[in-house]
Amino acid sequence: MHSGKNEESETSIRFCGLGGMGVILVSVILGKAAIYDKKNAIQTQSYGAEQRGTKVRSDVIISKSDMISYPVIDKADILVAISQEAFDFYYPNTKKDGFIFINSDLIQFDDDRKNVFKIPASKIAKELENEKVANMIMLGALIKVTNIVSKDAIIRSISDTVSEKYKDLNIKAIEKGFNIIN
Repeated sequence: MHSGKNEESETSIRFCGLGGMGVILVSVILGKAAIYDKKNAIQTQSYGAEQRGTKVRSDVIISKSDMISYPVIDKADILVAISQEAFDFYYPNTKKDGFIFINSDLIQFDDDRKNVFKIPASKIAKELENEKVANMIMLGALIKVTNIVSKDAIIRSISDTVSEKYKDLNIKAIEKGFNIIN
């Protein structure tokens, strides 16, 4: 039975964390960046009624083709996790050979596969004097490793999405995440 998914042209990315960590914002920025790079994207989200402090998930599917399959991800190609609780919950729904990006300051995960990237996002965010940009640090690492969208498109998306007050901080966080990957 055919699922309707064009495996070669679609990449599914699942962001997860706790409410207040910017999980939805970072996925919106990635989706817009994909569109700026002339790709198709769709974004969905799920969070508890309490929002702050509960598990939050936001999925993005990026496609090079004109069509995107039904926007439900069974097994994500890429998991970006910012908190332990969300990681523990969503990790089982990640493809075994998928890329995994974890905030190593908040997540314990003993796996040394090449496709696991441990990013000290909370520590770097503290150095930038705003813990809320850990999400952007994770996004910077994601785009460096996967090249799913261009850094220019991410910067444009941030400029078009976040308030002027936080634009430069978010761009610095993207740069930090991008540059932490060799």
